[in-house]
Amino acid sequence: MRLPSECYQMQKTIETHLPHLSQPQLTGLALWVCGAILAGSACQNAVASALSPWSNWYNLRQRLREWLYDGGDRATPCQTELDVTLCFAPLLRWVLCWWRSGGLALAIDPTLKGDQTTAIVISVLYRSCAIPVAWHIRHADQPGSWMDPTVELLQALAPAVPENMTVIVLCDRGIASPKLWQQIRDQGWHPGMRYRKNITFCADGGKRLPAQRFVSRPDTAWIGRGTAFSTPKAQRRCTLLVVWYSEQEEPWIILTDLAPDQVGPSWYALRFWIELGFKALKSLGWKWDKTRRTDPTRVSRHWLVLSVATLLALAYGTRVEDAQERRIAPGNLRAPPKALAPNH
Repeated sequence: MRLPSECYQMQKTIETHLPHLSQPQLTGLALWVCGAILAGSACQNAVASALSPWSNWYNLRQRLREWLYDGGDRATPCQTELDVTLCFAPLLRWVLCWWRSGGLALAIDPTLKGDQTTAIVISVLYRSCAIPVAWHIRHADQPGSWMDPTVELLQALAPAVPENMTVIVLCDRGIASPKLWQQIRDQGWHPGMRYRKNITFCADGGKRLPAQRFVSRPDTAWIGRGTAFSTPKAQRRCTLLVVWYSEQEEPWIILTDLAPDQVGPSWYALRFWIELGFKALKSLGWKWDKTRRTDPTRVSRHWLVLSVATLLALAYGTRVEDAQERRIAPGNLRAPPKALAPNH
């Protein structure tokens, strides 16, 4: 099968960072990612069409399709199966090998594909977007808690992060829980969890109040140390951030284990980048929402395509932006502008 030269270069890059994949798995992933970038879509037929100048469209479609299958489901059955969970830590290491900061912001959030599929996703937040590095897929109507799979995703990522790196994990109200808080802390990372406005907080040296009462009007913020929650068994020593932007109907109520002088009132706004990242995976980018695939295992393998394609696209976009900052061609860029490092 003849392919564009960029596809072989891409395969070498993927092999460097996902070395545990077999050659057929590497080749299939490179086909998917290269075609998705060329097509601007990760839908199977669009990928096959983008690669069709170099190979037969029907052969490409079959190869792309079978890459997502279990070995026993392929036209020529085999024992080989791609375990996507083994890619999570290597994916995060791949991101970090290009990272230029001692801090890392992750976000945990679910996303839906219609009424068919739900994904709980952990993403690296980067330049108003997000790179998915771990995910769990299930049917949208499947009962059961998300907490155990979420904890397993965090545990899978833990080996990829250097001990000296500061990691903050941002979660919205529907995900925040004591178990998740403890898991994040057990890994040496720092939770940044949003809660409902009616939780109570007793600031050190003060009295217990509803958290929302620590600010009285928009465009104000309060940060302080104390004890959250009124029930003795649920009480937690932590830092409270109450942030009320003028465009919001109510303030954000955020708890973290970081000291007040180690956090900023605008940090939680980074969590919204994962929502922009989901848009990049769907209607504004790879068109995951247009795919018809519903089997959770196959969808999870397709998400590996989305993850790698997003990582490579953002890496190239970073190079273009940094070159524009220096007013040079991207090919002449040797190092990013120092002024951009805090944005990473």
